[in-house]
Amino acid sequence: MDLQPSELDRMEFWRAETLMDNLKKFNEEENNRRKAEEDKQAPSVDAASQANSMMKSAQNSLPKMPSFSMPNMSGFKI
Repeated sequence: MDLQPSELDRMEFWRAETLMDNLKKFNEEENNRRKAEEDKQAPSVDAASQANSMMKSAQNSLPKMPSFSMPNMSGFKI
C-alpha cells in the first residue's frame, strides 16, 4: 500500500492510528515468522555437529591395531 505523507496528514487521526497499528502488527508477525524459521533450521546444524562428535568418539573407542615390524632375516639363507 503506497501512501504519501500528505495523504496521511489529511486522514482522520483514528484512521492513521489504525493504519500504524496494523503496520506494527504485520511487522511483528513477520519477525516472529522469520525467527520460527531460523529456529527450525538451527537444530539441523546441531544434529550434524552431534553426529560428527559421535563418529569421532566411536572411532576413538575402536581398539588400536598393534604395530608389527618384519624381523631381520639377514643371517637366514635358503
